[in-house]
Amino acid sequence: MTNFKFSLLACSIAFALNASTVYAAQPTNQPTNQPTNQPTNQPTNQPTNQPTNQPTNQNSNVSEQLEQINVSGSTETINVKEKKVGETQISAKKLAKQQASDSRDLVRYETGITVVETGRTGASGYAVRGVDENRVGIMVDGLRQAETLSSQGFKELFEGYGNFNNTRNSIEIENVKTATITKGADSLKSGSGALGGSVIFETKDARDYLIDKDYYLSYKRGYQTMNNQNLKTLTLAGRSKKFDILVVDTKRDGHEIENYDYKIYPNKQADLSKVGPTREKADPYQITRQSTLIKLGFQPNENHRLSVALDDSTLETKGMDLSYIFNQCKNSQCGEKYGERLINDQSKRKNIQFSYENFSQTPFWDHIKLSYSSQKITNKARSDEYCHQSTCNGVLNPQGLHLVEEGGVYKIVDKNGDEFTSKKEGYYNRFKNKQGKDVDNDIDSSAGTLDSVLIDCEQLNCNNKFRVFVEKDEEGEDKYQYENRDITIKDLNGKKYGEIPLKSKTKTIGNWSYEQQETARFLFPKSSGYSTDFVNDRDLNTNTQQIKLDLDKEFSLWHTQHSLKYGGFYEKTLKSMVNHQYDTVANVQWWAGNFFCNKLANGKRTPAPDYSAHRCKLMNTDKGKETYLIPVTTKNNVLYFGDNVQLTSWLGLDLNYRYDHVKYLPSYDEKIPVPNGLITGLFKKFGPKDRVYGSKYSIPNGYNDCTYNSDCYKKNFKDNLALLLRKTDYKHHSYNLALNLDPTDWLRVQLKYANGFRAPTSDEIYMTFKHPQFSIQPNTDLKAETSKTKEVAFTFYKNSSYITLNAFQNDYRNFIDLVEVGERPIEEGSTIAYPFHQNQNRDRARVRGIEIASRLEMGDLFEKLQGFHLGYKFTYQKGRIKDNGLNPKYKEFLDLNKDKHPEYEAIARKPQPMNALQPTTSVYNIGYDAPSQKWGMDVYITNVAAKKAKDTFNSQWTSMVKRKEKIYGNEKEMDASKANGKEVKDSRGLWRNNRYTVIDTIAYWKPIKNLTFTAGVYNLTNKKYLTWDSARSIRHLGTINRVETATGKGLNRFYAPGRNYRMSVQFEF
Repeated sequence: MTNFKFSLLACSIAFALNASTVYAAQPTNQPTNQPTNQPTNQPTNQPTNQPTNQPTNQNSNVSEQLEQINVSGSTETINVKEKKVGETQISAKKLAKQQASDSRDLVRYETGITVVETGRTGASGYAVRGVDENRVGIMVDGLRQAETLSSQGFKELFEGYGNFNNTRNSIEIENVKTATITKGADSLKSGSGALGGSVIFETKDARDYLIDKDYYLSYKRGYQTMNNQNLKTLTLAGRSKKFDILVVDTKRDGHEIENYDYKIYPNKQADLSKVGPTREKADPYQITRQSTLIKLGFQPNENHRLSVALDDSTLETKGMDLSYIFNQCKNSQCGEKYGERLINDQSKRKNIQFSYENFSQTPFWDHIKLSYSSQKITNKARSDEYCHQSTCNGVLNPQGLHLVEEGGVYKIVDKNGDEFTSKKEGYYNRFKNKQGKDVDNDIDSSAGTLDSVLIDCEQLNCNNKFRVFVEKDEEGEDKYQYENRDITIKDLNGKKYGEIPLKSKTKTIGNWSYEQQETARFLFPKSSGYSTDFVNDRDLNTNTQQIKLDLDKEFSLWHTQHSLKYGGFYEKTLKSMVNHQYDTVANVQWWAGNFFCNKLANGKRTPAPDYSAHRCKLMNTDKGKETYLIPVTTKNNVLYFGDNVQLTSWLGLDLNYRYDHVKYLPSYDEKIPVPNGLITGLFKKFGPKDRVYGSKYSIPNGYNDCTYNSDCYKKNFKDNLALLLRKTDYKHHSYNLALNLDPTDWLRVQLKYANGFRAPTSDEIYMTFKHPQFSIQPNTDLKAETSKTKEVAFTFYKNSSYITLNAFQNDYRNFIDLVEVGERPIEEGSTIAYPFHQNQNRDRARVRGIEIASRLEMGDLFEKLQGFHLGYKFTYQKGRIKDNGLNPKYKEFLDLNKDKHPEYEAIARKPQPMNALQPTTSVYNIGYDAPSQKWGMDVYITNVAAKKAKDTFNSQWTSMVKRKEKIYGNEKEMDASKANGKEVKDSRGLWRNNRYTVIDTIAYWKPIKNLTFTAGVYNLTNKKYLTWDSARSIRHLGTINRVETATGKGLNRFYAPGRNYRMSVQFEF
């Protein structure tokens, strides 16, 4: 706690609240003897239980229950008695005032929660209380969002190479009505995954706009300089008799976020030529998001309501991975490299929801809702790796040869429009241009013969003639001149192509006759006319279907007030991976695009459109789709119950319970197979007499043919697959117990005890990989990870002002980690041992911390200061992961180095810092909203402490310190690696943030009722800083998100933007 400095602002707010309470002339207007009507910690997305087709002069209760969503407004009122421990609700109004555009902006002014940075694929979920990604729940309208492939084995093998969009999908901020952030175990609302907390989104509804009118129209335009993003949002809401509708259509169009010193390179050529991990500027991407939210409601009377909703969004990223480690050469000398990896990533989400609501009061419910949802999420990563410059080896054309059409004749001419001549020099003829310069080395004079090349009649007009070069005629006489030839049109499976027949003549020598053919060819450049494109197209699919029943009831029993919520749902989710990997052609030039090969096989030529005219090479190796992970269906049965009980005017209880039964049902899709080699020999080994490797034609007598695709091989595959497809299930009882004490009308004390769980993801259970250097064995006996949260909060309040002091402790158990399980052969009697790893439950962790959240409405103290408000938030937290004994992965490393480096054992055994813990953070806010609500402004000051080295962890430290290690069985001394100029000596993280302070200023103005201008300056002082989440995203292994570790070059690419601006204008009617 030595770093904790209680803020002067926080002290002032606390003093002001207490002073104003003691000396107030009138009592507070917050009743203390009323039960809260706020839903307890139950699954959210509860509808507004009020009919929408009522007359516009409906009583004021409607206005109290429904929040109108707009940009302007003054005080953000908070009912202290509805505020849950560790929970924050962010409204659409607040997001609009702050000009939030993505998940980063959602938590920009919150403490204790940040987004997980991944580089090219953007943010991937949130980090809360020491855990992140799949350990923090994300829900949209009651549906869990896609999880990442979280297996450490997957991350080791694939994640560092940019071939998967392995992120948690985000939501369009313009669709959000409320975002509820819960810190601490929250499986009660989010189910599996909410170990550290949850972020739950509820989308807008027509009823939010149609409070006192029957229509609403809004058009919003926005722009932000940090990524040149343009925003267009159209919102329509209307009601006609028994029907109501909402349409929110949003489009964002921008590019990558500009890091500090973004304009470091003087021109575009210098920019594009600076590639690899030392690149200091963010990689160039074009990023667009298209989102459409439609909700249609039908309410025949005030007791019944039917509705259907469509939430459809696509996030697309196109550009170049210039910082990618591997880049193809621009030319044969490799003197200069260009980024040659083009990417096209997509994240698609589509949810269709049907629901029925009943508002009739019965002994069992006041409101009941039955809903069905079908959600499909696809995270795609596509990369094309090829040389796309005009100087690439595959498209070299030094003479500028090109195709022209003159008088119905196609001709191949050079860059000056001239044809070549052929002159004899010594024993051979050589080509010369019109200026007499030798160009023979630039012409493919040994290929392109008329019988080996066919013309694509869909690209060229085959009714024309073609001018070809004839070397010898059918008599065998030298010609070396051009001739115009007719093109014979033929058909292949509906595809028209052209052929220029060779002239021939029958010759006889004695009794022997033969065909004398001419020698004629197309004079193509010497290169192939295209670059080979290595395509990686991989999808991660999450398809969910859910049927859900929610009920609520308020009643009194023996002088106690109850707010009861209960229900359940059934959910089925299919998680699958589709991998499409092949070679094709790109950067195609005219001599490859207009011609193809007439392939020679067994003495006969056959048209082959998939083969190039240049040397008859196969241009597309697409063999279909495959997967590295078997598809798994998850079935989840849930029952929940919660009661908010007000026992007396000063004592309340929250009693909440949820039961989850999660079943994993693995399957196998023969249309998208797993490579057989990943499964054969995994559980059931090949026998000592089974010959697996080598040619099936060289198997010794007495041995079985078990080579690839043999019956023996297929049987072993099926046997091992049957053992892999084992069903697993998990049961968990989640609870959330809270005690609310109101000893006075200015103090509220809250105690909370809750738990959460995370069932292993399908890849953690079933992922398999087999290689002599790194193998993964499935584990169907994994336990669920669990967490427990204990919290106490003291809230001092008056009217709309409050300060909350919160202390918490989170305990985690059964953390899943990848461990070494030893070496073993996959064939009985074999000397080749495979080093197997497996996901196992090992670690436990504890996080402790304190938080402060406060807001002071100055008008509560001095009437003349009405409209001014102060705010302060603070989070300090500490945590460590404690392994249940020495991690097996350290055993060999410590045995090899115990003599020279005994200090390594102490490093390996000490508790491991939690990188997902944020540094100590404070957010100050001072703002003003005019009483007329026509203008206002806010200033936010964010202060983040430096991340201490002792609180960071480098998972690769054993391969970076000075050490002895085994390489193919031989021991070798290895020097220490350097990081930023210094030798790595321990397990501390390589990159950390320094302390920084950022100031943002945001203002709005409403010159007329229907028009709102909003503008802001972010990072007002142009501070250069690196966030901790960006620093910890830098990889040491792999090909993406890297810097030059030894020198630190390329680190600038990860810095946050400098001073930047945002502005928007909104018309409302």
